[in-house]
Amino acid sequence: MTRPISDHRYLSIGRRAGAIPELDGLRGMAILLVLLRHSVYPVLEEHGEILAIGRWDIATPLLNGWIGVDLFFVLSGFLITHHLMKRWPATFDLSFGLRYWAKRILRTFPAYYAAVLIAMLGVIPLFAPAVDDFGYAIAVHALFMQDYLGSELVVAFWSLGVEEKFYLLCPIVLYWIKTSSIKTSVATLACLALLPAALRVITVTTNDAFISNYEAFFWMARAPFHLAMDGLWIGVICALLVNHDNFPLRGNDRAARILCNASLALLAVAMLPVAWFDALLFLPSAILLNIISIGFGGLLLSVCIGETIISRLLRTVWLRVLSVLAYSLYLVHLMLVPLALKVTAQLFGTAVSHPLLHFLLFLPIFVSMALVASALLHFTVEKPFLILKDRIRL
Repeated sequence: MTRPISDHRYLSIGRRAGAIPELDGLRGMAILLVLLRHSVYPVLEEHGEILAIGRWDIATPLLNGWIGVDLFFVLSGFLITHHLMKRWPATFDLSFGLRYWAKRILRTFPAYYAAVLIAMLGVIPLFAPAVDDFGYAIAVHALFMQDYLGSELVVAFWSLGVEEKFYLLCPIVLYWIKTSSIKTSVATLACLALLPAALRVITVTTNDAFISNYEAFFWMARAPFHLAMDGLWIGVICALLVNHDNFPLRGNDRAARILCNASLALLAVAMLPVAWFDALLFLPSAILLNIISIGFGGLLLSVCIGETIISRLLRTVWLRVLSVLAYSLYLVHLMLVPLALKVTAQLFGTAVSHPLLHFLLFLPIFVSMALVASALLHFTVEKPFLILKDRIRL
């Protein structure tokens, strides 16, 4: 069946009926964290520090903005499972599977392949990917294998390889869950969520001689799908609990606030003290990645079951706008870093010699450019296919 789209307002950023508005806010927060890391990193790389207070630099929590990717994973695991569980047919058939995959393809492929083309053609001034063999790089990205084989075009594309593999695996796991008890399902998913942490620890400890820098750690222990799926399965657990008929915490604002506060405290402890990846603390990072996913899982669960201290913030319009543009923003923002650095230097001259001032001047220029570019990609490429996707009912 299809739904009519004659009343679809093309430039609308309105929410769907039945959507959980706080999840849009969390998606907006996720892309904001990623933007902050990639805005502070080039400035820090040039100056060595932004503003040091003793041995701690105010850039530290911003450098840890990579946790935004883990929040994206938790959200993906939750939303895919949430929608599948609500629409799962009595008998899983080929037609349902094809509709599921058609929706996934329309959601992710067009904007992604457009971004790959933009990177390959060097459309954005000053951006030139360091690629030795474009044919090989294109094949890797076309098959979504960049999480294992490296993302030479744009490093941020690695997470799309993880996401697509999860889209394949998730219905298979859910098919099994449909025939199991809630306790068995949660226990199994918890094991799947903890497994990457154990595998990362093994990878780091057995390859200690090779993992001597951030790049080596990233591609060997962070990016591959089997080492990056913690948050995805934690999101699945959250969806399973929220959709269970006898979930006791649903509508309990007190429990929601307690869970939210505990999750925020856990994330603050993880994010504030040290820039884990950049300080080359690889073994702690292997474990921390799992803890961060648990923290985001608790945060997501809290806003789904009741009103929390951040619920009103997550429903704000500006986070909704970031949420709508999040996918396109993620795809294009890194390609704009060199141009934004150049524009900042030309506009403000010697002012960029001061690290904090350099960052404060660069940040709005970079974010503004990224928002404009992402809006262009969203409304010219992503949005038309989203409209087609919405016409397909599971």
